[in-house]
Amino acid sequence: MQNSYTVINASAGSGKTYALVQRLLMICLRYPNQQQSIRNILALTFTNKAANEMKERILSWLGDFTSENYADNVDLKNIQSAFENEGIKITIDELHFRSKKLLDYVLHNYSTLNIGTIDRFNSRLVRSFSYELGLAKNFNLEIDAEPFLIEAVDKMLDQIGENDSISHSFMDYVDYSLENNERINLNKNLYDSAKEFVKDIHYEHLKNNKSFDDSKYEDIKNTLRKEIVFNKKRSLEIATQSIELFKSKNIDIEDFAQGKNGIGAFFTKILDFYNKKRPGFPFPTTQEESVVNNYRKGAATKSKHKETEIFEILDQLLENRMQLILLFIETQKKEKILSALLPLKVNKDIQDELKKIEEENDLVLLSKFNILINENLKNEPSAFIYEKVGSQFQHYFFDEFQDTSELQWQNFVPLRDHSVSTENTSFTLVGDPKQSIYRFRGGESKLMLDIINKKEISPKEAELLILKDNWRSAKNIVQFNNELYQFHAKELEEEHQNIFGIDAEQSPKSKSEGRVKVNLIENLSKEDFYNDVSERMQKDIQECLDNGFTFSDITILCRGNFDIFSYSQKLGNLKVNYKDEETNIKTISDKGLTLELSDTLQAVIHFLRWETNPKNKPFLIMFMFYLNRLGRITMPDFSLNMKEILAIDSHEEILEFVETKYSLKLKQDNFPKFNLYNFVEYYINEFAVENKETDFLLNFLEMLFNFTQNAGASSKEFLKYWDEEASKHSIQASENIDAIQIMTIHKAKGLEFPVVFIPLENKNSDSQFNNWFDTDADEALKSVNINQFNKNLEVYDPEIEKFNKINSYKNLVDRLCLQYVATTRPVEQLFFYLQKANKTSNNLEILEFLQSKNTENLDEFDLYETNPETLKKYTKHKTTSYKTKNIQTLNNQHEKSTSIKIATPSKTYQERNEKVRTGIFVHELLSKINTKKDIEKVLECYTLEGLITVEERAKIHQNLKGIITTYSEFFDEKWEVINEKNIMTSTNNESRVYRPDRILKSDEGYIIVDFKTGEESQKNKKQIQTYKTVLESLGLKVLKTQLIYL
Repeated sequence: MQNSYTVINASAGSGKTYALVQRLLMICLRYPNQQQSIRNILALTFTNKAANEMKERILSWLGDFTSENYADNVDLKNIQSAFENEGIKITIDELHFRSKKLLDYVLHNYSTLNIGTIDRFNSRLVRSFSYELGLAKNFNLEIDAEPFLIEAVDKMLDQIGENDSISHSFMDYVDYSLENNERINLNKNLYDSAKEFVKDIHYEHLKNNKSFDDSKYEDIKNTLRKEIVFNKKRSLEIATQSIELFKSKNIDIEDFAQGKNGIGAFFTKILDFYNKKRPGFPFPTTQEESVVNNYRKGAATKSKHKETEIFEILDQLLENRMQLILLFIETQKKEKILSALLPLKVNKDIQDELKKIEEENDLVLLSKFNILINENLKNEPSAFIYEKVGSQFQHYFFDEFQDTSELQWQNFVPLRDHSVSTENTSFTLVGDPKQSIYRFRGGESKLMLDIINKKEISPKEAELLILKDNWRSAKNIVQFNNELYQFHAKELEEEHQNIFGIDAEQSPKSKSEGRVKVNLIENLSKEDFYNDVSERMQKDIQECLDNGFTFSDITILCRGNFDIFSYSQKLGNLKVNYKDEETNIKTISDKGLTLELSDTLQAVIHFLRWETNPKNKPFLIMFMFYLNRLGRITMPDFSLNMKEILAIDSHEEILEFVETKYSLKLKQDNFPKFNLYNFVEYYINEFAVENKETDFLLNFLEMLFNFTQNAGASSKEFLKYWDEEASKHSIQASENIDAIQIMTIHKAKGLEFPVVFIPLENKNSDSQFNNWFDTDADEALKSVNINQFNKNLEVYDPEIEKFNKINSYKNLVDRLCLQYVATTRPVEQLFFYLQKANKTSNNLEILEFLQSKNTENLDEFDLYETNPETLKKYTKHKTTSYKTKNIQTLNNQHEKSTSIKIATPSKTYQERNEKVRTGIFVHELLSKINTKKDIEKVLECYTLEGLITVEERAKIHQNLKGIITTYSEFFDEKWEVINEKNIMTSTNNESRVYRPDRILKSDEGYIIVDFKTGEESQKNKKQIQTYKTVLESLGLKVLKTQLIYL
């Protein structure tokens, strides 16, 4: 095998993971007895989820390749075809045999499967080089930098008044904030600044500014301030001199062409601007050339008699005007640099404090790993790195390469160069520059673009492979995306044209036609937009439900968390007809579902407040309000009903009245208040409505349980904790909940949904950015991090024009990438909700494309022809073969059978297992019973866990007792019992796992017992005979085998 260097451009839905796994397995199946080669493969992803998906896919494929019907397996046939395309002929039977050996090797050596995140690999590198990096041998790795950054900020602020440098910085910050009328939130602003500057994207610039210290800060700050003052003073002088010049010639402002908009008025406006009598610098409202041409007309029509005098001084006035503009631009640059100085200075102080915290605690922040490697290891020979890491990798797979940061890639280049320069190696990069949506945290798609466009420096040129088929979306959705991004590509620079254009064009593999529908919304206020969109969504949701879709088939993709919250609230108040009844639209989201949104929990919290302070009747009112809204009680006229309650003076009497009238038992003596968990759980039980808000209650109880582990936890402390933190806790909702998902586009990356709704306000943020601007002024300060310059400055300063345009273009590409991720998520139907175009030219690019399709100027329309049949749900629900199993009690064979597992609090609310009434459930219980004496203990454990009720327990007890009495010899105390233990054997390099239900061991030998449901069968007899053969092959004497039918 020759060495290969490949970059795979994998558009959305093109089967990227499939291609990765296929190439990875082909390395191991290429030659006989090459299963060990899997340990020489390193596959890096960006999330644990992606890494686990790849591992699962490998094991799943190998499982299928080694099954009885391997000859019909499409994936195995595809691997065979791929080998044939390379000129290698391998029979299906041979691939099947090699797959068996590979699966056997992987199962026995799972830790050698080097598939993980890039952060995990970096951690491995740093630990291997801890000595060279000057780290403690057993340093603590911290993934979350937030608490340490907060501590560093606090420690720095503690030095105000003691440390002169930090005190001066603090006063500068206050002065700057007051000058700019900004609210001062010192801790938050300093923390946000520190959090930003730890990102990889800033590393090189901060490194170049490393000599920027306290003394340099003071020097540069004072120099800039003097220059700014001088420029403003000089501008006032020039403006005053200009006015005096034309006044001395007996020329008034109105005598110039354009009058009050003429060149004379320009100088008076300058005076007003610098004397703070007008808000902005008087830039022209039309193009500069046109303005100057108008100025050069000389005199106004009514003042033609002064034309000679005006022309005498006009060139001088025009020169003065340009000098004032350039002075203003120079001042603007200096003011921006000055405003950026303080964050840099303060960040240096915070980083110094953070370094002390790291050293004191022997910890390393994950965010620092890339920097540590870059500063210490990137110039080390690759052989030395391999030696320290302990693995010689020959094959590399780099997933989601478009999200790699410059720093991460620099650290990896030595290993890439070694790989592409060595025989029998491969280096594969997989990604999609169109899905590069993490530039704000360092992801740099330019790395992949340079490789694709043959611009990178490498020992070997990468071979480009483009995956052109789309296996995800319906035909019309694929066609829409092809047309949309071809349209966008025309306006892009050369390096992006092919990426969004011809390379992005896909062929649909779906047989479904699909739908793309557009809703155009009036350009009104933000609140009106949310309301109008929600009403249009309600109509489309109803149509989807009528066509066979469920709530959970629909996903709404938003730009930000506020959108998620708004649509969650608005849609939750709207109703649709679903499953033959009118119901509120159910939505679910990570950010939208916080504990405080639960009516049940709000009722509990307000009740606890009232219990703590019975005289505070507003808490009582809110408590009853939430229970009424929840539907736990019925108060037809809330105000009238509450007056009735509030008329009662005694707290005890109110409790009795509420119990009598509303069947709410608020007074309870079962659990004293000092047992906070059980005390609160009682009211959860009392207030909860069946099948309502279950996810909220489960999450709340888990959180309450954790809180009560602290000694002396009281109601007052818990209420304080609720206000400060717990109420905002986002809940982890059940995956199988039937509700419309609402999430950010970033969160949706890598996922797919049957139906997608995309609401978009008509605004772009091309001019909103922060980036590094070269100062060209001082060795100690080579660049500063600033926001955009006023667009009016661009025509007068090429440097500003370049800075603004480069960053505006990056924002445009970012927006198109985010849009691409959104429009490629749907499988069957895609709905847009777009604000109409405004009169300015600053509209979303997609609006222009859609308007070209909207020939009849409609407010809602389908882009492609539909009919009632094509609108119906086409795909079945996807189910994964990997399901989370219930956690079982794993008893060691020598463990005493009296052990009882303590139930976690949330088990009370878990749905009762359907297996309770089946023989399968009895089978499960028998695996935990050694003798007749264990029946009670095992059933008690299940009852405590809330898995069975007292009534069910009695029925199951009779069932178990009957089985154990009938087959008493297998439940005798003389046996040592081994329940449901795996037996792994390996014959001819082929592994098999066997799991008898019950093995009884004595001095004489072994008895094998297997429990079965259903009718007697030869298959079951054959299976237990196999167990016997396996045990005998291990040199064990089998006395007897017994099948017990339940």
